Amino acid sequence: MMSFSAMACKPFGLEKYVEYVKSDATLGASTAKNIALWFIDWRDIDGISSVLVHIDYDEGDDASRNISSERLNNISRLLAPLVMHKVKIEYVNSPRKSDIKVVDDYYFNTLGISIQPKCIETHSCCGGNMR
Repeated sequence: MMSFSAMACKPFGLEKYVEYVKSDATLGASTAKNIALWFIDWRDIDGISSVLVHIDYDEGDDASRNISSERLNNISRLLAPLVMHKVKIEYVNSPRKSDIKVVDDYYFNTLGISIQPKCIETHSCCGGNMR
């Protein structure tokens, strides 16, 4: 009989979400500071391989597409000066069919930022200095 143990781990805190007021693209100083500090923490402590910034817009509404593009642009201006080395940041503005108003209000007004930490590349996320 062969026996072995396996452990899987995923660091927590890899994602941030920004919930915007409908039709508003501004971050606000507190939110911008929170995102910047979170990003810098990952950058300086664990390292960042790549970043994905994603938002949905109502595919049937030009105003929705425009506001989501403006939101991505604002996040881009916040993150760009914080990036060191060759970290790839992908910005995705996805069309989505309008569905249920309550759900739409959330999806069309929430931007997600996901970090791929360097430890994923080296398989060292669970060893040593864990978060």
